[in-house]
Amino acid sequence: MRLKPYTEIGIKRKKCFRCGGQAVFQWQICSDDNQYRPICLKCDIELNGMVLKWAGFNNWEKKLNEYKDKVSH
Repeated sequence: MRLKPYTEIGIKRKKCFRCGGQAVFQWQICSDDNQYRPICLKCDIELNGMVLKWAGFNNWEKKLNEYKDKVSH
């Protein structure tokens, strides 16, 4: 169980918890005992899109596209 955030170097040594791709970010959620889970860029973008829609943002697509531009460079 990982309860401490990964370092910038450490996360690059991990595979995505969801798909097995190269991890670049990390995610945690209360219902998963606040464990830090490594995730890749593709899964991070998908997760952000789901949350923006779930939260009811009218402009979720615009927000997601801006986020994609920000993290993809």
